[in-house]
Amino acid sequence: MIKYNKKVILEIEAVYTANAFQIGPSFYIGGGSETKPEVFLYDISNGSSSKVTGSPGGMMSFIPVPGDPDLFITVMGLFPPFKGMEAGLFIHRRAGDDWASTRALHLPFAHRCEILNRDGKNYLFAATVSKYKENPQDWSNPGEIHLVLLEDIPGKDWESRIIDNRVTRNHGMTRTRIDGKETICISGAEGIFYLEQVADDDWITRSMFDREVSEMTFIDLDGDGEDELVTIEPFHGETLNVYKKEGEKWELRFSDYIFFGHGLSSGFVNDEPVIVVGNRSGSLALESFTISDLSKGTCERKVIEENAGPTQTQVFSVGNTDYILSSNQRKNEVVLYY
Repeated sequence: MIKYNKKVILEIEAVYTANAFQIGPSFYIGGGSETKPEVFLYDISNGSSSKVTGSPGGMMSFIPVPGDPDLFITVMGLFPPFKGMEAGLFIHRRAGDDWASTRALHLPFAHRCEILNRDGKNYLFAATVSKYKENPQDWSNPGEIHLVLLEDIPGKDWESRIIDNRVTRNHGMTRTRIDGKETICISGAEGIFYLEQVADDDWITRSMFDREVSEMTFIDLDGDGEDELVTIEPFHGETLNVYKKEGEKWELRFSDYIFFGHGLSSGFVNDEPVIVVGNRSGSLALESFTISDLSKGTCERKVIEENAGPTQTQVFSVGNTDYILSSNQRKNEVVLYY
């Protein structure tokens, strides 16, 4: 059984976002608060951190722009419980220890964003939880998936193109590969969709799974060279499921209970495939699942940390060290386990 060391790298009140990424030879972690104007960029190589100024709070995503080591994009302005009329996409330019931050696109109820680089072009995709909400319980208006072509990072406000307007209660957005190409999957009440480039700058969404999904991740759990699908169901749900692709269908192979599932990720620790998920109610634990025999649905379940209340997690490696990153909102900590 793996025993993890814990290192608190950032202390952020009501932390929500934690994302690890590589820029050139260096690895960084972007972290931000769900409520406060507290956003930081942490350098794993030397343990230094820089406060990203100009944040309104309500941060959901923090990503780098490929090809520019000093340019970052965030989703901010979505506050609990789903108060987001002033949400949008923000751009952050780093110059040494100084930051310049501006809102580039007003996008009410913006929730997730990611960038795909195809043929030298950066395509920014952003998903909203809803087009409009009268109150936190109002889900009568589906959300939208927006596309922004980042050719030269314009100095004026961005314009976006809506490529889908049918995803209600968006929560998940993750990278995967389909037919040999890297793409992005988006989840909601209508299931899981993936992005397909059909011609030049034209993109469409295609359905790949038709059950309500809160978050999803893809990983080869049985070593056959094909990724399995791991989901939290339904929205902020109480079930962790693992599916295997059989022909054109996804067949359920493993299921277990969780509490207000959140922060789903997967990766390899000590060369073993591991699923990591958080509980934002009940036990509030950060947990790992190691599938010992997918054909029998057997699994080792381990509590990494109790009373953490994780919001986002990520499994990644730097050199010979495997890490689990978690934004433990209950403890106001961004943590690396290794």
